[in-house]
Amino acid sequence: MNYKLFKSNISDLNVAEVLESKINFNKLDKNQKYDISAEFYNKDLQEEMLNENVSYEIKRKHYIFIKKIRDLFEENNITINKFYLMGTIIDLNENEINFSLLKSNYNSKSNTIWPCKEIFIFEDSKNKLDDLLFNNQISEEDYESNLELLKDELNIYENEDDHEYLN
Repeated sequence: MNYKLFKSNISDLNVAEVLESKINFNKLDKNQKYDISAEFYNKDLQEEMLNENVSYEIKRKHYIFIKKIRDLFEENNITINKFYLMGTIIDLNENEINFSLLKSNYNSKSNTIWPCKEIFIFEDSKNKLDDLLFNNQISEEDYESNLELLKDELNIYENEDDHEYLN
């Protein structure tokens, strides 16, 4: 089940109430355990380009948000095992949160927080490129050009000065 919250941020005091208004808890199986995947527009990254100088910190507000949502489900007798919280600046508009509620295959509770999903995607894609290069499935030139394309696609710059306009 997927839910989208508009005009909401993880730091909003009423974010749990807004989510509660979207979910019909009576339709959820009380005996089933669930996982939550939440993507939010991370305003901390909004003003910065994705470069090596940006701090991708896990902050107190991330844990407070997870606690509010876990408490909401607990109040409605629904067990949440895994909670994935992913920040982004590409996939969502400002002040949007996407929730996915999935049946869990896990037996324990845990929280995974990625303040910047784009770095996660970059690392995953880079690892695939590394494997292709290591197994001689692509040339070094193809590897480097694909890596540059990936960086451009995700706005990851090693040296921001190279990408600024001259006056």
